[in-house]
Amino acid sequence: MTCSEFVESCSDVCDRTASPEVVRAAEEHLAACASCRRYRHVVERGAEILRSLPAPEVGDDFVPRLQRRVFQEEQDAFLRRHANSGATALAVVGMALVLIAVAWAPALWRSEPVVDLPPIVVSDPPAPPRPPVSFTAFALQATATARPSDLWGDARTLLFQYSRLARRYGEPSPSGLSRVAQGR
Repeated sequence: MTCSEFVESCSDVCDRTASPEVVRAAEEHLAACASCRRYRHVVERGAEILRSLPAPEVGDDFVPRLQRRVFQEEQDAFLRRHANSGATALAVVGMALVLIAVAWAPALWRSEPVVDLPPIVVSDPPAPPRPPVSFTAFALQATATARPSDLWGDARTLLFQYSRLARRYGEPSPSGLSRVAQGR
């Protein structure tokens, strides 16, 4: 018996479930190998410590959880065995071909309709576009014809009309501003 064979059968020998031939071969190997004697001593000491511990308390849900875990492990093992099969790749290629056929089917069987449209008759040519008016030319023209006071009007009135004070007091003229400033 070699050291690796002894390690494989050590649990069966210690539990006394091994055949008599295996037990005899293990005893002969232990007499000749110090490292396997140490290994057996460690295994036996660990078993003694384990037996001296109190029995673990399990909950009511232990058995269903254990069964679920065993089922998951069996399912994972099944998937690992069959993951490299060509059936998966063949199924994916088949589905891709079916999707391509469904997508292109309307284009393959559809004929283009023939549409006869009446001719378009144009009697007058379109008018030439007007030259664009720039803002700067418009502003220069407006400022040249207007007096400076007419261009903006009374600035104080404009500021008051668009301020919060006009909305707050509801007065449309700057006269309200003077009353507010006076503390009324």
